Amino acid sequence: MSQDIKDFQRATAERILHIYKKLGHRRVLLADEVGLGKTFVARQVIQLVREWHKEMNDDFFKVVYICSNANIADQNIKKLGIDNCMSISDSRLSMQHLHIKLAEKRIAQQQDEGNMPESIIPLTPSTSFRFYSAQGIAKERALICNILCRMDCFTVHKSEVQKFLSCGVKHWQELINSYNSSIQQCGEDYLQEIHKKLQTKLSNETANQLLEFAQNGCDYQQRSSIINTLRRIFAEISIDMLDPDLVVMDEFQRFNSLLEQGEDEQSMLANKFFDDKRSNTKILLLSATPYKPYSTLEELNTDGKDEHYNDFLKVMDFLFATKDKTNQFQLIWQNYSATLKRTDVVNLQPLIAAKNSAEEQLYSVMCRTERFNRGIINDDQVKDVQVLPEDILSFAECQKLMDCLSEENPNTRLGNVPMEYIKSSPYLLSFIDKYKLKEKIVKALQQSDAKKHHKMDTLLLSKSAINKYRPIKAGSGKLKYLHDLIFGAHGEKKTQFLLWVPASYPYYKAGGLFETDEAKSFSKVLLFSSWEMVPRMISVMLSYYEELYTFGKLRESDKQIRYTAQKKNRYGENRLKADSLLEYPCQTLASVFSPADFYGEELSTIRKEIKQRIQQKLVEHELLRSLPQRGRNNARIILSIMKILDGETPEDVTNLYIPLNAFDVLTNIAIASPAVCAYRQSNNKDDAQRVAKAVISVFNKPESAAIIDVLYSKKSEEDYYESVLDYCAVGNLQAVLDEYAHMVETNFLGESITDSIIGTSNLSIDTKNSLGKEEKKQQMRCHFAIPFIDKTITDKSVARSKNIRMAFNSPFRPFVLSSTSIGQEGLDFHWYARKIVHWNLPSNPVDLEQREGRINRYKCLAIRRNVAKLYSNETFHTWDELFAMGYAELKGSFSDIVPYWCLPTEQLTSKQREKLEEIERIVPLYPLSRDRYKFQRLIKVLALYRMTLGQPRQEELLNLLENMHLSEEQLKELTIDLCPYNKQKRM
Repeated sequence: MSQDIKDFQRATAERILHIYKKLGHRRVLLADEVGLGKTFVARQVIQLVREWHKEMNDDFFKVVYICSNANIADQNIKKLGIDNCMSISDSRLSMQHLHIKLAEKRIAQQQDEGNMPESIIPLTPSTSFRFYSAQGIAKERALICNILCRMDCFTVHKSEVQKFLSCGVKHWQELINSYNSSIQQCGEDYLQEIHKKLQTKLSNETANQLLEFAQNGCDYQQRSSIINTLRRIFAEISIDMLDPDLVVMDEFQRFNSLLEQGEDEQSMLANKFFDDKRSNTKILLLSATPYKPYSTLEELNTDGKDEHYNDFLKVMDFLFATKDKTNQFQLIWQNYSATLKRTDVVNLQPLIAAKNSAEEQLYSVMCRTERFNRGIINDDQVKDVQVLPEDILSFAECQKLMDCLSEENPNTRLGNVPMEYIKSSPYLLSFIDKYKLKEKIVKALQQSDAKKHHKMDTLLLSKSAINKYRPIKAGSGKLKYLHDLIFGAHGEKKTQFLLWVPASYPYYKAGGLFETDEAKSFSKVLLFSSWEMVPRMISVMLSYYEELYTFGKLRESDKQIRYTAQKKNRYGENRLKADSLLEYPCQTLASVFSPADFYGEELSTIRKEIKQRIQQKLVEHELLRSLPQRGRNNARIILSIMKILDGETPEDVTNLYIPLNAFDVLTNIAIASPAVCAYRQSNNKDDAQRVAKAVISVFNKPESAAIIDVLYSKKSEEDYYESVLDYCAVGNLQAVLDEYAHMVETNFLGESITDSIIGTSNLSIDTKNSLGKEEKKQQMRCHFAIPFIDKTITDKSVARSKNIRMAFNSPFRPFVLSSTSIGQEGLDFHWYARKIVHWNLPSNPVDLEQREGRINRYKCLAIRRNVAKLYSNETFHTWDELFAMGYAELKGSFSDIVPYWCLPTEQLTSKQREKLEEIERIVPLYPLSRDRYKFQRLIKVLALYRMTLGQPRQEELLNLLENMHLSEEQLKELTIDLCPYNKQKRM
């Protein structure tokens, strides 16, 4: 998404350039509140620094982008505005020497064209700075192998070294050949330079050990040790050559250990990378929460450490870099802290003066912008859930089983089942794969008859119940609460029948499924948990419940429908054939319907008018008006009619006729066919067909076929395309696609929508039939809800994670995304979600803020719906026009945060405020649990920690401030403000 830079973002970027250029600080912290677009500020900073380097006649502009994981890198790297971007899989630090040299080879050509060559390199700490016992990736080893085997000491044993470094991977020779070609492109001088560096960095001991292992063999640990030594050596070579102009560290609080002065390999590499003597390297840290925000007295008394204060000072030491600057800052900051804690304050002026001095110091290395209100979040759904009998039984059954197994085998002491496990997941043994507890239980069961004598109804799902679509109890109060919130107690909310999120700004009144109160307020749900078992459980159970209300309904009249049907026999799959009439972007039909002409009218009225227009088109056409009318359900004939309307000449007219249902079908095609809707957007037939194929793939899924058959009481498969067309019309598909196009910021949706439609995934779970036995696990489909938990960094996993993000940020399914900490920082999930579930509360308020920041962002769903409600009237408007109206009416003296992130609700009438939708904070709590206190503390800290920024013993300080009974205006005057926009406005 290429969001335009906003005024507060531009002000921040200009301030950062000023710090670099005029104040002489080369390290800056951008700490804008979560969701305010730090990446877009970084993009503007890159542009400004690039222009600065152009003025200095720089011959090569290099940016390094460091972030905590590959998913964030993949999402954000393109937003930073440098086209020459390296793939994350090619961005290992140990490989950069090659890519730097290849880039230098392109310099001469680009300079001849008047351009300054530029490159951006994404790195992650886990792959670039840390060298554990793993053996790196195949590409990394292939490059190392190519270079080593050209050295005299390894040439004779080339085949043994190649085999040793291949680690048995497939396509090894292809990788060797590929990097051989790249090395040849770099030229002989490159190899000479690398070999010269290796002569000093590669010890004789390491070289001899490599040759010995390659010739005589070794174990896994010895191989890993040698490979990691080589990776570290080549990483050092890369650092020597890299010398970036700008380093951007995104969400750096997750890897702030890179800033520490340690003796381990990670610290040594990082220290060399951030060496302050590299006079040309500027560093931009991005983090809304760069240090622990708050330490309570209880925490101080427990471990004696004030983590907030220590973290704050550590970051400041890094930012000020030199000892003199650090000492100067600490002196001013200590004076501010001492003044702040005086209890005899009568005149606030000395305190304000001390605050201003401290603020000026901070502002020389740090910027932070915050929302002006937090009223968009509603926590009415923070409530106690009902404790079910199964909640108690699952604990009792699990503990009894573990006790029994421990008694039978004294060598297997299983202990007590963790209460947090029981609170987090029903059917525990079906979902705790990869947990040590399950491994021990399964191992013990294989040597025991305990399973025969113990009830496990609450611990394992039933394969028989699943196959026959029998209702399965939620098994826990929390899951039942979530089920009822999404589906209703008995599926009465009908959200199981939705294939896309209803349009925030529907063009006409269709009635039915998409215009119920539940549908109008429907939102995707983002769920976070501390435990990996929870995303697995949520995805499986919610997807099963969706099928229970669709396939289960169909099974009432057709007992042949079962859950475990083979894929080739799956219900209703691929009913819509390729190149069908739904894929044809008929230009004539696209022209007979314009949403602007019929805005706000009833669909039935629109259909009558469009039908008359189509009939007139046929009357005016010499060939079509002469055709007889007969029969129905001939999609091929109707497709021919559309092509004739567009001016194509049919090869054979002898078998042509007008089917009796043709005008009704053509009417729905004109209004809501995927291809026609897409053509109205892009005016491009190829893109429209690509969009249509993607949307049709949705209706070709068995889950969709079941929905259509339930809603339209299936008569025959030949009727399916008509039912699909009616569903698209009732679902306001044109408005849905236009809203999506507004967010993607292009009318050419082909690529985006194709990437956002993902297939059904499967998770293997144990049932009563398989646990501890050789029987295969049950394959459970995930489509309504899916997990986001893959931490691996491979081309395949990064691509899958990207597709999941794009799918959740589209109007189409999945509707529930459940994740662990892997999804709570730096990723955008806000386009169609305004409900966030904290299944388990985080211990740190930083994590709570980060989680909610995933959906509280630029033009999020809640903001779009509110803008549409406030500014839609009897006249049709585009989304750009709606936001322009909101901007003109509401911005006033505010920054561009209004209306794209926040709305000044105090300026609205009470009637307008009643319409607004909010981000729903959903926290299901068990009655009398400590989670209630934990939640209240998290919220209190989030509300107050900004008042005590960088101060030791914050809780005492807050009590002091409360006892001073300061007015709101005085508190505001004492709060440190590091917002460049605010400071510009006051000048």
